[in-house]
Formats: sequence, structure tokens, C-alpha cells
Amino acid sequence: LCIGEAAAAESLGAVIWEQSPVLQIQRGRRPKVVCRRGSVTAEQVVLAGNAYHLIEPALRNHLVPVNSFIIATEPLSATEIERYNPRDLAVCDPNFVLEYFRLSADKRLLFGGRCNYFGTDSARIRAMLMPKMLRLFPDLKHLKIDYAWGGTIGVTVNRVPQLGRLEDNIYFSQGYSGHGVNVTHLAGQIMAEAVSGTLERFDIFAGIKPIPLPGVRRLQRPMVSLGMMYYRLKDRL
Repeated sequence: LCIGEAAAAESLGAVIWEQSPVLQIQRGRRPKVVCRRGSVTAEQVVLAGNAYHLIEPALRNHLVPVNSFIIATEPLSATEIERYNPRDLAVCDPNFVLEYFRLSADKRLLFGGRCNYFGTDSARIRAMLMPKMLRLFPDLKHLKIDYAWGGTIGVTVNRVPQLGRLEDNIYFSQGYSGHGVNVTHLAGQIMAEAVSGTLERFDIFAGIKPIPLPGVRRLQRPMVSLGMMYYRLKDRL
């Protein structure tokens, strides 16, 4: 999805610069974005780094960076697909600390969830998620786990995405709380409307003020660990 949308953007004239992190935003009538490998001066700037955003201090305490992890099995047989996911659905449970699964294009079972872990070691990710997967699919214990990885999502206190402005020409969009695959597409449309001068939908979100969590970046790990313990208890009640 990401690669396809990047290709679509480039086909419309967008230029994507990778491996050149933003170091500073110089504000003014035409803000200047200073990067490691150059700079860009623009009429409008949109900050859309979500949980990976570290540039603007005013936004750092408005969401909690939480890691989510996924494992991918070897491809399932036709019999297993028919038994466990014949309609090729993407499924998640209703818990606060949720688990989710679906089939990949090559019919692997992708199984994910949040864990009290902040690293990238694939063996440890496998060890944490495999028991959770087998609790739902005990007959799949014979399958090999070919891939394991994780990423960071931005969770807001009220679970509402945060769209707003730092200046008249500097916008931000973040805090999709684990639903970014669908919500970011709506947010992208709203931000495109806003920078083009149509603010009706943007103003609805901008009117919902973020709930700050002072020190969340500095105390991320203990806060996330305590939060997961609390919500796991609620899930069991």
C-alpha cells in the first residue's frame, strides 16, 4: 500500500526524498524545512510523522508512542484457508489491548498484537506472539513463522485523530491510535482541502483540542507498561 501510494504520488509530480531527516522548521511567511541533505521553502508545511515525529516540541506530549508487532506464517494450505478464513477477512477483537489477523496476498497468516516490549528482535517477537496465535488457532502449531516485525503507532488519550495548525501555514495530522491504514486516507483528504483553502472538515477536528500527557516521551516505557497492565485487567473483567 505504501509503495503503491508513493508511486501514485510521484506519477502526479510529487518528489519524495528518503534518508534525509528534517532537522528544523524555520517559521515565517514562507516556512523553510531544513533537512540533513538540503532544505525546502514552501507556502504550506504539513507535519505528518505521527508516532515518529520528533521535530515540533509543541506536539510531543499529545500522543503516546506504542509498539505493535506482527508475525507471518508460511503459506497456509487450501484446506486451512477454507477452515480458518474462507472469506479472506481482516479481523480484530474488541479489547483495549487488541489482537488482529488476516491473510496476506500469498496466503500467509498474519497475526499481530501489542506487547510489553520495545525492541526489534524477531526471535523475541515470535516467542511473544506465537502463544497468542495458537490460543486461537491451535491446529496451526506445525506452521513455521517466516517473518516477525514491529512498528510504532501514535495513540491519543481520547482516541481522536489530531488535526490542527501551529501557524497559519504550518499544519499537523497525527494520532490515529492504531487505525492509520484507513483513517490516514481520510485525514489526507482533509489536509489537502485545508492547504487548498477549504477548511470546513478540517475545522471540525481542529476544534477538538488534544489532551496533553506531560513527560510522555521521557517516560514512554513505564507509562506504556502501566497502561497496558491497566487495560489488560479491564479486558478480563
